[in-house]
Amino acid sequence: MEKFKIYVDRLKNGHVEEIKETVGPEFLEIEEEELSFPEDVQVSGEVYLADDHLVAHFSIQTSATLPCSICNEPVHIPINIQNAYSTIPLEEVRFAIYDLSNEIRETTLLQVPLFAECNNGKCPGRDQIKEFLHGDSGGELNPEQSPVVHFPFADLDM
Repeated sequence: MEKFKIYVDRLKNGHVEEIKETVGPEFLEIEEEELSFPEDVQVSGEVYLADDHLVAHFSIQTSATLPCSICNEPVHIPINIQNAYSTIPLEEVRFAIYDLSNEIRETTLLQVPLFAECNNGKCPGRDQIKEFLHGDSGGELNPEQSPVVHFPFADLDM
């Protein structure tokens, strides 16, 4: 994407390049049924040189939608990333131009939770599956129901 191309020559002598862009969610290249990004991706920050590295310091705001782990209804998850950093050795920057798009995309996708639950973690469908969930029994553990725990390094001498 042209918006996130950084020209290294412009950063010499202590110059800083500001980033303030809004791009559509198609920028994230997500083609999954259960994950979507309904809002634009807002990126702000700065890029500068530090010795032999290109340093990008940025923030990202957007939102994701994924199904509730209990009832499968869509859950809106705000994504608000502050103070993300990416450093790239200058020897990896070909032709003195670096495209920051991959770092922004990866940073955003890493913030999407694996699971979500509607109603701020209080899904109304939880009562229907309560008997299938592990929970605190409130008393002593029944040895027949307790999980088997293995200690693979218990025989090692220290």
